[in-house]
Amino acid sequence: MNNTLSIPIYQKEALEEPIVIGIAATPEEKKEIYRLRYRIYAEEISYKLVSADHSNKLLYDELDEWGILLYAKIGTELIGTARMNVGRISDFPSELVQHFLMDRFQKFYKKEDKQNFSFISKGMISPDYRSSRALNMLMEKIYQLYLNNQVQFGFVNCNFHLIPLHEHFGHRRLGVNYVDPNLGLLTNFVMLIDDIEHLRAVGSPLVNIASKKRTLNNQVVDWFHSEFAETASITNSQLVSEDELWVILCNHLGNAPNKIIPMLKGLPVTQAKKFLHRCGFIVPCPAGSYIVSRGGVSNELNILLSGTIQSSGENNTSPDKYLGAIGLVNRTKHAVNIIADTNVEILVLSFHYFQKFRRSCPEIANKVLHNISGITRNKKDIG
Repeated sequence: MNNTLSIPIYQKEALEEPIVIGIAATPEEKKEIYRLRYRIYAEEISYKLVSADHSNKLLYDELDEWGILLYAKIGTELIGTARMNVGRISDFPSELVQHFLMDRFQKFYKKEDKQNFSFISKGMISPDYRSSRALNMLMEKIYQLYLNNQVQFGFVNCNFHLIPLHEHFGHRRLGVNYVDPNLGLLTNFVMLIDDIEHLRAVGSPLVNIASKKRTLNNQVVDWFHSEFAETASITNSQLVSEDELWVILCNHLGNAPNKIIPMLKGLPVTQAKKFLHRCGFIVPCPAGSYIVSRGGVSNELNILLSGTIQSSGENNTSPDKYLGAIGLVNRTKHAVNIIADTNVEILVLSFHYFQKFRRSCPEIANKVLHNISGITRNKKDIG
């Protein structure tokens, strides 16, 4: 069976009307957002969405009952949305408290359940407008709401292929990955709202609005590094240089990546470096966590760098084999479960960033595509 899904075409970069950011207030506005969610998640990306209203093509859940539903519109056209829940830890579902390690963050406040936390979810932009400022404008509104509600820690999650996007905004990975029944494999982040130096370091589009904040809690950053010392080993995609990433990968693979990884065959070092830095990033997967989930959407290509895995498919972990289905060129579906047997690090090559790379560096991208076509014919993937 052919599981391959079509590539979205991003266009409409020149807009005739301004983008307007607002908060849905009426049942009609909220229903329009639920419909956009379904259209993108179910019809474009093909997530399983076990809890969606498929008969009416709507996607909503219990967090909508008390969430702030943001929208981005051009005229009357809804082009994007995001949901923000703000509350005490006791307001959030227990599974979110567990996944985001909220009890550990509560220690910063001496365990008093009086401080607001935030969880951002269901953020998306219609395909035609993904090159516009809509996402940045939604995030700017969210950051302003952080300030208005005295939020110090803002949580968010995403599928692996979008990790660089969230790190660019200034989120920090927590190193916690889990399988969501609707969206598949997710990894979790936190934003330290007062860490303006980090926002500057990653080139966040939020730095201008953040710099206007009059008072900063300078204890937050030191406390985070102490309490979450384990996150120091995570390689931030926005802070690692092209040369640094190459050295890290050489150390993991025992040789230059273009000598080991078949999809880089024939690429000179300069081209291989550029491709890996623009499209790839390293993801730690703790022992016992999922790396690939059967039936989940593959928006990436995964390569094992260190550690051992358990797979319901072929259990070969050499670097010339890929973990799960190859979703770098087209979205597809995973046919196996792959779980980290020990602590594992993988190289993730993102579908989202490869689409951009194909436009900016077509010569290199075409070489990679040629190699991938040969790999696919030879079935050099696990599952």
